Amino acid sequence: HYYITNNLSAPGVRWLVYLMIRRPRNVVILVLVLLAGFHLILFVSQNYRLTISTGDQQASPKWEDNLSFPTFTAHDDNEHTVQTLTEYEQEAVTRDKVSGTSPEDKEEEEEPSSDYHEHKFERPPDNTVEEVFGSDIIKDENSNYLIQKPYLKKGVNPYDGRPELLPRSEGINKYTAFGNPDKLYCDAEYCYANERKIKKEIIKETPEDMFTFLPPQKQFMKEFRNPCWKGKDLLGEDKLFCIPYFYIIGFTKCGTTDLFAILKNHTHVSSRSGKETHYFDRLRRGRIIRMNRKPTRLPVSFLSWTNGGKFRQNLLSTYRKDNDSDVLFHGITMDATPSAVWDNEFWEVFHPGYREPPVTNPDVIATINPDTRIILSLRNPISRMQSAYQFFCAFRVYACDKPVTPEKFHNLVGEAVEMFRDCRKTNTDRGCVYNTESHQLATHLYASIYSVYVADWLKVFPREQIHVMMFEEHISDEIASINGVCDFLGISRFPVDYMKTYLEQHKVRNSLRDSARIPYILPETKNLLKDFFKPFLDDLVEMLGDKKWYWKLYE
Repeated sequence: HYYITNNLSAPGVRWLVYLMIRRPRNVVILVLVLLAGFHLILFVSQNYRLTISTGDQQASPKWEDNLSFPTFTAHDDNEHTVQTLTEYEQEAVTRDKVSGTSPEDKEEEEEPSSDYHEHKFERPPDNTVEEVFGSDIIKDENSNYLIQKPYLKKGVNPYDGRPELLPRSEGINKYTAFGNPDKLYCDAEYCYANERKIKKEIIKETPEDMFTFLPPQKQFMKEFRNPCWKGKDLLGEDKLFCIPYFYIIGFTKCGTTDLFAILKNHTHVSSRSGKETHYFDRLRRGRIIRMNRKPTRLPVSFLSWTNGGKFRQNLLSTYRKDNDSDVLFHGITMDATPSAVWDNEFWEVFHPGYREPPVTNPDVIATINPDTRIILSLRNPISRMQSAYQFFCAFRVYACDKPVTPEKFHNLVGEAVEMFRDCRKTNTDRGCVYNTESHQLATHLYASIYSVYVADWLKVFPREQIHVMMFEEHISDEIASINGVCDFLGISRFPVDYMKTYLEQHKVRNSLRDSARIPYILPETKNLLKDFFKPFLDDLVEMLGDKKWYWKLYE
């Protein structure tokens, strides 16, 4: 009030009058910006913390905030909302009371999905919450438990290629130095920290606290199904740190957004944040979220990443004590970054002189937790390229000559294929696929060479820990596809009625305008790509043991 009355009284009024008369468009923009800021403040204030009533012990437990997971909204003008599973169950009980029927009177589902209703979660005892979650839990003035967000110091130092440390400060540093093998016990090829054998090349391109802070795998807490551990922040306070139980790693434009949206509605599954955190493919290397950006800063601290996000409050809501298990919190967390499977761009900055990357994202994730589960979605490589080209051009990720046409797409495909063939004259297939220069074309050719990437993940993870989906099968029968994912993760299947309602309200729609799409692919383009992809699809079929991965391109 003081600032407005003393600084904006007369000049401010004159400025606003001038805008309204001479610049009405600017007024509209200003109003929209203010409204957006207001809604953002409301969203943050409502989602900042979770409270649990700890008053009268005789009273029934009261969960003051809605613990249900967020719902996914379709990208169209007629937005729909869908019930969370908790709301679905409550409504089913209400319907039974009104109709006078009981669950025992109902016919059993043919699909084995009714087991979901047997997994009822309880309110955790206060002493268990305090013991397991440490100082992440505090009490407010009303004796309610609050799960705090960590304080992050966002000091940014420019990346200059030299390991350097930020000064110690209060809170958790968001940025830290790159690792230095000289600080660890190492031999010629490996370094050793906390009972882990780590390739030296991994150390050089990751935050220095990734492996010095990460405890041995056997020290993950038995109270959680998800890999979590107790650790101390920079102030020496006990905090809860967790890494994802599973990753949705790709590929781009293969239905990963749809899969993420469905799974985050499961009461056992929690997302660390929104889709595409980009920690392992970009932030850990000092890159920003956007594509095609060189490392320009220090990497995001592993300590801050494992303590950030909403996963703690979601895990807190999955408490159930079973007599035959030490697990108390049954929730699992996911990370869905579809570029994690292919984006190792600018690896040459960290490993000069190599013809191909000595380490990639799967090496890092497997070193952190070899028991991690991986979900991978593959699509007809030609249609995936078409979809990616349309998307990246529409959102200006790459420089494109608009409007997009079949002829322009054909010319770019020819250029990408020729560039790859030139690369192969002096390099390996793997070196050319990971070559950062080849990643700068909007055709996204390199990301359809599935066999090279899948081989790298299969080198460090056993086949039974990687669930490979076919995009075309997923969209033709989503319920069967999601059931397969749930079985793979060891969680109960969604109720059939719930899935039918969800899918009806969230039909997949392409958000691109017709003018941003290629109406068809030229026959010569398709023939060129079929010939190019044939040897790579041969390798993929051999690795996965099924000829369906030819997508009937050669029949």
